[in-house]
Amino acid sequence: MKPKLLINIQLLRLVAAAWVLLYHTAMRLPTADSELGGLYRLGEAIGFAGVDIFFVLSGFIMAHTTIQHSGVSDSAHFLGRRLARIYSGYWPFFALTLLVFSWTRARHVEQAQLLESFFLWPIPLSRNLLEISWTLSYELYFYALFGLIISAVPCPSRARLLQVITTCLLITMIYRHALLGAFRPENIYFVPFATQFLLSPFLIEFFAGAALAYGLQNTSGEKAWIWLMLGIATFLSGAVINHSVYDGHIEQGFHVLPRVIWFGTAALFLITGLVKLEHAGFTAPRRLSVRGGGASYAIYLSHIPLLEVTRQLGLNTALAAFSPTLIAFVYALVMLVIIALSCLHYELIERRLLRVFRRALRV
Repeated sequence: MKPKLLINIQLLRLVAAAWVLLYHTAMRLPTADSELGGLYRLGEAIGFAGVDIFFVLSGFIMAHTTIQHSGVSDSAHFLGRRLARIYSGYWPFFALTLLVFSWTRARHVEQAQLLESFFLWPIPLSRNLLEISWTLSYELYFYALFGLIISAVPCPSRARLLQVITTCLLITMIYRHALLGAFRPENIYFVPFATQFLLSPFLIEFFAGAALAYGLQNTSGEKAWIWLMLGIATFLSGAVINHSVYDGHIEQGFHVLPRVIWFGTAALFLITGLVKLEHAGFTAPRRLSVRGGGASYAIYLSHIPLLEVTRQLGLNTALAAFSPTLIAFVYALVMLVIIALSCLHYELIERRLLRVFRRALRV
């Protein structure tokens, strides 16, 4: 039986993409815009954590959609559908980014490892053509790990295994962080890249999200609003934690474990609240949520090359002399245009490409 589509989770995908869009928009605002504050300042402080929401969601959705799947055949089907989804959505924006960056950042294109970037092979951040595609390399890693679990572990044993893996990872990462100092600035740059990638604390978010999917299978709507409010409060309070404890740099690699613990926990609370709300009969608008959630991948991948185009065309320079209010308004419009174009791309191109890829892979 096909798992029920969770409408509220689709809305959360859209929200996560919007946070990442806000983060990169805030980082690219004119220098004179330091007085803007408000939503842009909040986006700069915690917008990056949309990625943490995506990682937890990734594990949750994979587990939710494969609850009854097991064995090599189901694993192969799962991997085929996931590969079709990630590459059909990514390759058009790889081409767009290559075109835009050849015009605006030729030096970066020369230094990028294009073949590895095209296939999303794990490489250092600076060598990716589209820098945020590092997260997609992790997605492929997650797919491989979860595909192995589907093929080797029967359904009844999977929930406990995911709980054990999550707990062991958390203990191991705390040990590496607190006692070994593996993530300190003076140490992290000497750790081989393969080790950093394969043993990243981001694995905790993925496995915790997958474990949560099993925990919420027979949940009720009890305390749904409490969980949701707790998730929102934890997520937003990350801005205070980031500023007061980490001097605004919690997204840096040497703070990766505190980032994962704080924002990964917020994501778990948010998902719990939203799923419980749906079980209680409270759902977000279906059309907005399903289409927005579907377009979240396009929003995530399109916004950097599109923001780069606005910069190259001189928008930042033109606005630098104007009031912060006008700057805030114009860039709000820019973000809305990016979202609209991404939704259009999803409806007219991405969905059709996905069908082509799935037919080619027979999944």
